[in-house]
Amino acid sequence: MKVDLKGDWYIERLTRDEIHGHRVKKRLAKVRTKFQTAEIMDTGDYGRCLFLDGLVQSTRVDEFIYHESLVHPGLMLHPRPESVFLAGGGEGAPLREILKHPSVKKIVMAEIDKEVVKLSQKHLRPWPAGAFNDPRVRLFFEDARARLEKNADRYDVLILDLCDPGESGPAQNLFTVEFYRLLRSRLTPKGLAVIQAGSSNFNMLKGFSGVYQSLRRVFAEVLPYQVCVPAYVGPWAFFLARPIPSRDYRDLSLLRRRYKARRLAGRLSFYDPDVHLAIFTLPPYFRQLLRRGRTISDKSPLTLRRAVGGLE
Repeated sequence: MKVDLKGDWYIERLTRDEIHGHRVKKRLAKVRTKFQTAEIMDTGDYGRCLFLDGLVQSTRVDEFIYHESLVHPGLMLHPRPESVFLAGGGEGAPLREILKHPSVKKIVMAEIDKEVVKLSQKHLRPWPAGAFNDPRVRLFFEDARARLEKNADRYDVLILDLCDPGESGPAQNLFTVEFYRLLRSRLTPKGLAVIQAGSSNFNMLKGFSGVYQSLRRVFAEVLPYQVCVPAYVGPWAFFLARPIPSRDYRDLSLLRRRYKARRLAGRLSFYDPDVHLAIFTLPPYFRQLLRRGRTISDKSPLTLRRAVGGLE
């Protein structure tokens, strides 16, 4: 089969044996920051995209799927979320979604890479939709663990929008038992934490099962869920963790009441109470994969070495 590869193509190396290509219409920016390489370009199928270290981070066409899935399941399971801590999320879209909940009074955001925020404010304005200027947002350009260690404030919801588990860099110590204990200590009595845990695709696992096992060492309830994000080439994993177990995540009547009371209908394009139940319904292979992980600690972090052709 002949494939037309004329023109400018951006190739993501997903694994040693799989690549994903985007035809580029226009390259807008490329910045080598202190922490990573950030690129913004317009592509044929996904529109404007943000790439970090050679992998797609966010696209204009489907970013709403990822960000609504990251934010709303957790906030919907809190009876009245007022204070939220966000780790990462430099493109601003998680802020946009959090602010749709009318009870939210304060968001503390810790983003280590100031350059990503600057690029987003210049080239990705629909992502934050003005959220960086909201008076409820306090933005700190620092490591999320350092921010939580030196400030004892407690939060109703903690959201970790970080790089994938196992990638090298400062975020490595944000996927350990010790850090999860810190998260638990920063939660209000009915609080909960949400963690994005990377691909749950068969051939692109980057440690999400290790995240699950580590969370279970700290939290009484760890709820896995997954969604399909087209730009990520398959299913994507998240975990919702709470000190106090509850079955409310299956209570459709409760979810519908909160969804209506918070006036979210018509403001979201992916998430609603019915979708909520669907994403927490997991196939047997997913449940089997969860059992494969090991506990991740500060002394024994998860490390995946990136090879020329993918991940080793």
